[in-house]
Amino acid sequence: MEADPLYGRPWKISGRFNTFKEADKKRKKLQKEENLQVKVKKLLENYVVKTRSTIVHENRNKSKRRNKNFYKKQREAIADGQSTI
Repeated sequence: MEADPLYGRPWKISGRFNTFKEADKKRKKLQKEENLQVKVKKLLENYVVKTRSTIVHENRNKSKRRNKNFYKKQREAIADGQSTI
């Protein structure tokens, strides 16, 4: 069983409304667009319309984080009096 590629993808808030009728009207308008998921969420005092794209980019950029030992090695080199550049 394959995992859903949209699982964990963020939703963007498209609007806030005082009544469900207003939020539902906006949701129905946005549902006409292709490649877009739309939902209405109930908050304490109002309703929020949220959207996200269904297009999944296969080539997502990897994090540009450095190796976790990079800074440790850099500190050791400085302590030994070696240049890090």
